[in-house]
Amino acid sequence: MSQLVIPPQQRKILSEVGNVLLVILGCIMMAFGDALFIAPCNIISGGVSSVGIIVNFFVYNATGFECTDIVVAACQVLLWVLGLVVLGKKFSIHTLIAMIVYPATFSLIYRLNLGELFGMTHIYEASLLEGPEAIGPLLFAATFGGFLCGAGIALAYHGNGSTGGFNIVSAIIARYSEIKESASSLIIDVALIVLGALIRLNVPNNFVLSCIGILCAIVCSLSIRFLYVDASQFVICDIISEKYEEINRYVIDEMDHSTTMFDTVGGYTGEDRKLVRAVIYQEETTKIREFIASIDPKAFVSFTKAKTINGEGFEPFYVRHKKKKLLNDAKKENSQQNPAEVEEKPDGN
Repeated sequence: MSQLVIPPQQRKILSEVGNVLLVILGCIMMAFGDALFIAPCNIISGGVSSVGIIVNFFVYNATGFECTDIVVAACQVLLWVLGLVVLGKKFSIHTLIAMIVYPATFSLIYRLNLGELFGMTHIYEASLLEGPEAIGPLLFAATFGGFLCGAGIALAYHGNGSTGGFNIVSAIIARYSEIKESASSLIIDVALIVLGALIRLNVPNNFVLSCIGILCAIVCSLSIRFLYVDASQFVICDIISEKYEEINRYVIDEMDHSTTMFDTVGGYTGEDRKLVRAVIYQEETTKIREFIASIDPKAFVSFTKAKTINGEGFEPFYVRHKKKKLLNDAKKENSQQNPAEVEEKPDGN
């Protein structure tokens, strides 16, 4: 039977559709974590939902109007516009889905009180109590809410997108400074937790809420690391086999990765062999191992973890704004110091 070969253009479309679905699913999962667990228990752990809780603390006490979801939606839109202005259209298109799906899902869950449908009412009521009675429900909400939020963010990252919000601020900081996105994100989360503690000094459970907010942020980070960072590690796969041509075609056609062929000589046997090298994702190691075992059980295969892989098919090369400027300045200075060389160069027409 002939194998079904998907044209490159259709494969690209299918890949984009898959990425969009992952981002949508990630935003929905994050909205469930925030609206079902974290916001109803007033746990400030970072992100736009924490801004909604902080603003709602003042508005609800003054007017009795619940505005958490409204503030969340406003923050998402404002931060998206900021990203559009500073980072450009390409970045904003990638976060447009999050700007729409996350606040809409959050508001739907929050306004329809889906927590009652899922039997969460006693959790919300217990979290309002003073003393040890509130700790259990708060820990439950923080753990499951943090995990769902982290899982949602990880899914969005797997779809080459993001959940928007303060991730946009972190991306802007990373672009125009040497501060990594993870570091700036941590600073923002800590600032929100501290701010939440300061404005709720008169709340009996203030210290407990602040500590549980930190725990929630940690659970979220661990969830992201487990589901995205560790799962997205790259592996360099070296294969020596008599069936190297079949393995080479399998990696290219079925796994959609490129390969490099090396001529090697066995140190013990002195025989000439072919080595096939492929860079794959960690989760693909089982797939290629099973295929090799099915056609050549005597093949020699080694897997080496790589910290990062840049290039076609993997993470693109990224030059920060400041480094680009330094590179252009260096070229300009070099042209001024060597005018004769510049004059001798063709005009490019």
